[in-house]
Amino acid sequence: MYIQDLAKEYLTKTDEELLQLAANSEQLTSDANTALTNELAKRRVNVAERVKVFRDEEKKRRDEPLANRGAQPPSDSHRVGPFVTEVLHVYHNQFWLFVKLIAPAVIVGYIAVVIGRHEVQEIARHLPRGVEALEHKTEMVEMFLVNQIEYLVSWLAFCISFGAICSAVQQIETGMTPSFQNSFAAVRQKTRSFLRLSLLLYFILLPAVVAASLLFWGVVWFARQRHVHLSHFTIQLVSFTIIGLALLVFSRFGLAMPAFILDSCGVAQAMFRSDELTENKWLTLAALLAKSLVGGYVAGMCPFWVASWIPASVSLPVWFPWVLRVASVAAVIVVEPPMFIGFALLYIRMSATSSETIAPWRGVPVSPPPPSFTT
Repeated sequence: MYIQDLAKEYLTKTDEELLQLAANSEQLTSDANTALTNELAKRRVNVAERVKVFRDEEKKRRDEPLANRGAQPPSDSHRVGPFVTEVLHVYHNQFWLFVKLIAPAVIVGYIAVVIGRHEVQEIARHLPRGVEALEHKTEMVEMFLVNQIEYLVSWLAFCISFGAICSAVQQIETGMTPSFQNSFAAVRQKTRSFLRLSLLLYFILLPAVVAASLLFWGVVWFARQRHVHLSHFTIQLVSFTIIGLALLVFSRFGLAMPAFILDSCGVAQAMFRSDELTENKWLTLAALLAKSLVGGYVAGMCPFWVASWIPASVSLPVWFPWVLRVASVAAVIVVEPPMFIGFALLYIRMSATSSETIAPWRGVPVSPPPPSFTT
């Protein structure tokens, strides 16, 4: 953003919004600081005194242990339905922005999975069938590592988009005009800490998924021992239910990313903050997860289900499978943003409810400036 554009943007802000930016001037570029200083000078605002008050209050809130912050966040005092409606309203108003923010993650994740599966199939092609394959330990380890790499690449891609969506939601909430570049700028500024948080979340999720997989196979084994026949639909339903419950427990840490991006919390503090704010919010978390898991699965499979209705006698062009893949990816891109928007919006709402630190000049929760002025 050029300095002239910044000057025009600052011109529309209130004194309080400009002071909030000035209190975190180290996060702004030199051009942004210049434009901000000029605008405050034009308005003859006493910056030093009011910014000092802001920073003292913010430091007090940051240093105060979570356990001593007074009242815990309320339970699902807001009905899930209206909250989800609000999330969809935010998504609808900035549809193309959120599509552009999530699209790189979905595309990178899809490519990583396709390449990973191809490599695993190539390794497995040279292995014997059945139990004898377990004797080839090197190849088994290679397949395991390939799978983990593809999942990790996909995970990091989605974390980056999640961070950008958090930034975009905060810009929208503060009445600013969000942009693609400025949303990703919030992630670029904290690359190392961001990677630490993303990897920590991944290595917390991994054992949860493994435990869910073991539980699923335990259910299948128990059914066979009881001579109970499980249909394909039943197996899928059980699998989705168990994985969904594991992800629901993991989602207690889903607000760590917005805490890190929006309030500059450290990695550990962001994790504890998320756990604190999601207490008794199971219904909201479940609604957001269901919309992503069920909606994403249906959206991704829908083109293939429709194609299955085409009679076998119809001759299809060689490029038709690629059309289905592109349609599948596009459908997932459209469906996925609400979950990430919901986590970001839930953090903003719950932080405003639980925070005891109030900006003295506006009576609103203290928070760092939106990252829309950092590029």
